[in-house]
Amino acid sequence: MIKIDKIGEAYWTETIYLGALGKFKSITIDLDGCDIAGARDDMSQNEKLEKATNYYHARFKELEANVGFINEQFLMWIITHLCDIEYPFWESGDGDKDSKEYQDHIVKEEMKKFEDEFGQFKHDPYSSSPIYKEIQKYNVYTNKDNLSSYEIVAKYLPVLNFKELVDTIEADCIDTFEDNINFQVSSKVCGGMLLCATYGTIYANNELEVKQNC
Repeated sequence: MIKIDKIGEAYWTETIYLGALGKFKSITIDLDGCDIAGARDDMSQNEKLEKATNYYHARFKELEANVGFINEQFLMWIITHLCDIEYPFWESGDGDKDSKEYQDHIVKEEMKKFEDEFGQFKHDPYSSSPIYKEIQKYNVYTNKDNLSSYEIVAKYLPVLNFKELVDTIEADCIDTFEDNINFQVSSKVCGGMLLCATYGTIYANNELEVKQNC
């Protein structure tokens, strides 16, 4: 399942499906960071490949078995990220803030509640967006009612069709170092500005941390 390409890099030959994060086809294996698999410097490359193959086969199967836990962490990150920056996810991202062509991840009936009689979004640029008022009041970080990500959005951010947004996420690549699985995903939603080269790590205990979203 691990092969070496023409420039000497090791890669996984099969795909890995991680639910909301997508199906990954570009998967690089760091053989130099593979001590956890039992690979040693005095081994031949074939022996290292065998050790790494056995280890990552089990590790990737574990990831797929825990995809629900992994996904929920990522979805909660999206929600907290939206709240932190109050990103105008209802805008197309093409520079036309007054565009009436809302994207599929917008619940149009809910959006109308924030429009004036001319169908324009009512918002004071010097104040917090009214769309985020209820979810900011709830405080997603403490999540006192222990709601799931989808329940939080449905109750406190109903303008957002969360499933439609999540469905736009594309799996870019995975690379490994020991038992850490580093991933990158992206999305074309909002002109590619909301989730752009979103990079993070899934640790040995399957806890997920997003480290960068540029």
